[in-house]
Amino acid sequence: MDSVPHQSSILDKVRECTLLHHGGEADVYGVVADGNEYILKWYGSENRFDESVIETLSHLNIPGLYRIRESGVRENTAYLLYDFVQGLSSAEVPQIPVAVALLLLRELGRTLETLARKDVHHGDLNPANVILCPSKNDLQTVLIDCGIVGPGALAYAAPERFQGKTASVKSDLFSIGLMLFRWVAGRDLLQAEDFDGYAAQVASIDSIDVTGILYGMGCFSALELSALDPLWKSLLRFDPEDRPEDFDELDELLEIALSTLGVGEVTAQTTLQNFSGKLFDEKTGQKFPASALNGEKTPIPYRKRDMQPQKKIRKFAILGIFGLILLLVALWLAFGTKSPDIDATGNLLLEKSRNLESVDSQEDILRGVP
Repeated sequence: MDSVPHQSSILDKVRECTLLHHGGEADVYGVVADGNEYILKWYGSENRFDESVIETLSHLNIPGLYRIRESGVRENTAYLLYDFVQGLSSAEVPQIPVAVALLLLRELGRTLETLARKDVHHGDLNPANVILCPSKNDLQTVLIDCGIVGPGALAYAAPERFQGKTASVKSDLFSIGLMLFRWVAGRDLLQAEDFDGYAAQVASIDSIDVTGILYGMGCFSALELSALDPLWKSLLRFDPEDRPEDFDELDELLEIALSTLGVGEVTAQTTLQNFSGKLFDEKTGQKFPASALNGEKTPIPYRKRDMQPQKKIRKFAILGIFGLILLLVALWLAFGTKSPDIDATGNLLLEKSRNLESVDSQEDILRGVP
């Protein structure tokens, strides 16, 4: 059963389609309709999204958050359609400098704080769901794919998410810690083969020496390790109560870390500008502006509804109304009140003209006009 009215669905206007990712949760397509580029998430038969979250997001226009255009069920399959974001997934960036990662995370935290005030929590924070977008002045983050049902990407899920609990500020904060490690280290902190393997690793997160792991990589300065250490000790805690209270507290921790690195408000923009220039330089092989159709064209994963019959029905309905009006006019002319004779009409107009002249003459006399 379909949950979207036929005449309102953007899906029926799609002209081009490209498969961008084939996943266990959903297939992701880039599509073009009416000259606009969108991302279509076509979910598997057993997967879905949190309808209440998507309903809330569909009415929001928040900086740093993707725009949802349509959601529903088509051919017994859940789907989500949102604006294509011009940028690069942070999962495609091999490694992000520490200062840049902290600045990007600070911006992302502001978006998450705005969502939290509306009682919306992401639930699947991982590098693939954060898009890096260049602008004239700096580099911006755009958050996508909110409202997942389930733990999300296992390498970034909080301990309580493995226990079946819903997303919260605390679980998102834990995921942020794992994502920050991936950004600066270029690899995941937790690595396992399956659900149980990740659950076991995350259960022992308090015993993992994150700073020691980074030190062993040999590519971080003592200053960088010192700036990051309080973040690991705050974010990557098994007990949610041991994590920061909210995103405002996270922002304070990030500000302290940046201050340790000597990155203030003045140098922050320059730092982001320089990294953005390197990231999107043509020499790096990255193509920008990007397109939703980068890749081979593929068939649309659903049957488009034929809108022509509906257009024909509307056309015939309009013609029928006009025909009825013409018929009524013809009947009125044929059987309605008889029109006055032409001569009689002329005499009547002449008489009214004389009366008007007589009135004008009387007014001129009263005004003293000769």
